[in-house]
Amino acid sequence: MSSTDQDAQPDLADSWQEFTTLLIGLQQTGKVLADLDVTGEGGRNAATTVGDLARAETLTLTGGQQPPDGALQKEPPTTGGVPLLTVPDLLMGTGPSGWLPTADAALVAEPGDVVVAGVSRAFSAWVHQGPPTALGPQLYALRAVTDMLDAHFLAGCLRAPSNGRQAGTHASSSSRVDVRRLHVLQLPLEHQRQYSEAFRTVKEFHSLLSQLDSLGTGLVNNLSDRLVTGRLPAGH
Repeated sequence: MSSTDQDAQPDLADSWQEFTTLLIGLQQTGKVLADLDVTGEGGRNAATTVGDLARAETLTLTGGQQPPDGALQKEPPTTGGVPLLTVPDLLMGTGPSGWLPTADAALVAEPGDVVVAGVSRAFSAWVHQGPPTALGPQLYALRAVTDMLDAHFLAGCLRAPSNGRQAGTHASSSSRVDVRRLHVLQLPLEHQRQYSEAFRTVKEFHSLLSQLDSLGTGLVNNLSDRLVTGRLPAGH
């Protein structure tokens, strides 16, 4: 390994410090989740569907569309542009990879909207918190009536893996998820907010796990490369 390669690797001390910080966060978040009483002894609450909520005007449901030919751009337009999020972007684990002129964006998710990826291989739901973003095919924006439905509660209900499986059109990983068939618990708004906190903690736990996995893999690779150069002192 050349000195250039060695210099390009992250500093081990910084990586171990970050690793320790993530472990502490994971332990603290895990303790909160371990203390949740989810044994089911309290009984089950009734559930409704996204379709029923839309018909009751508790939320609006809109699907993204394929951009017009030639509209997609790699760089932001000089005026009036929005980033475009697509299913391939989600599969790659990146943010929006293209831009659209605002006039060509059929559906723009605003902060507070719940975005759902309606395809099994990328199925998820989250509360959009970034800038206004255009959505491509198989992505949906759900806008809740805020005094009836908590957005973080809604997203947490929708992204449960079992929910996506029961609403899938068939068993293939490329199958679509019928968003209207996704289940949502029927709870008073105050109780929804309790669930929201739990769902947010679960999401934070998942994020910490993902970061720790990525950092741990980097540490293993870095240490292996350094050891193979014979850097370990004799007698260590």
